[in-house]
Amino acid sequence: MLDALAGEGWTPVSFEPLAGDVSARRYGRLRLASGEQRIVCSYPDEMKDAAVRFLGASELLASVGVPTPRVDQYSLEHPVWVLLEDLGPRTLFERWKEGGRGAGVNLDRRLAEARELIARMQRLPTDRVRALGCPPLDGDLLMSELDQTWERFLEPRGLVADPGLAEQLRAACAAVCERLESAAPVPCHRDFMVRNLMLRRPPAARPGEFDELVVIDHQDLRLGPPCYDLASLLNDTLTLPVRERREQLSAARLDAGRMLQYHAATAQRTLKIAGTFAYFAAVGSDRYLPLIPPALRRFLYALQALPEGRELAAWLRRAWEPVLT
Repeated sequence: MLDALAGEGWTPVSFEPLAGDVSARRYGRLRLASGEQRIVCSYPDEMKDAAVRFLGASELLASVGVPTPRVDQYSLEHPVWVLLEDLGPRTLFERWKEGGRGAGVNLDRRLAEARELIARMQRLPTDRVRALGCPPLDGDLLMSELDQTWERFLEPRGLVADPGLAEQLRAACAAVCERLESAAPVPCHRDFMVRNLMLRRPPAARPGEFDELVVIDHQDLRLGPPCYDLASLLNDTLTLPVRERREQLSAARLDAGRMLQYHAATAQRTLKIAGTFAYFAAVGSDRYLPLIPPALRRFLYALQALPEGRELAAWLRRAWEPVLT
């Protein structure tokens, strides 16, 4: 790949591999002779479609004013790679966490900007999003994700050993997915969270002007439930106190029906990621294991807010107490 980049005029002085999760994509930071830096993402040949989706999603998002990393060059022949601007080593989450609560990143401001980006994405033409090729987050796919959590996390940890509890949880999961499927699907990022948001200084920034919010990891743009991205933003990785989360939801101005959709999306998403993180650990990437207990607590909180899960949530809270802390 480095030879291919050099052949296109991007000869690196140094190349730093970057840590990833379990995807077959590989990332690296190039430092060029000019002193500039770039990020290169390389794909196995069999993942060429993912590179095509990334490029197509970048164009679509730009058409509605959603900032993404600038694409400088790419190759869809062997080796498959995409060369991107370097936005630095820290995501919005890392900047906020390093700054401490009330310092560093103005999280309220950034979450408000993120909600506006969600609104812009939802204005995309559904036929063009569908044409990217990602399957929609419909009821079947949402339920299959929860089945994976069942197999990867709940059963191995003995959390569904009680037959009565298991039966009620299955029924509640099905009801949650049916509720989500009942709403007309909209374009969604799929993993719209603070770990997939970064900051970029505008080229001609004036004194006092804020850095802009930039969306990354957007190759899975697809149709999904209308509150899915909001649920991911406020619950995935970011552990807000109840009061602050309520303030964010108040600012989102959800009516009663949308609020139920939000709680259903939160329940599905947080239970799903518990299984995802358990799978990551099983294949050698255990850095997300500490995020499982807060994800399960968010699942129970959201489940309790839904008519189909109110009583079950209390039962699960007692039964799962050892894994919630």
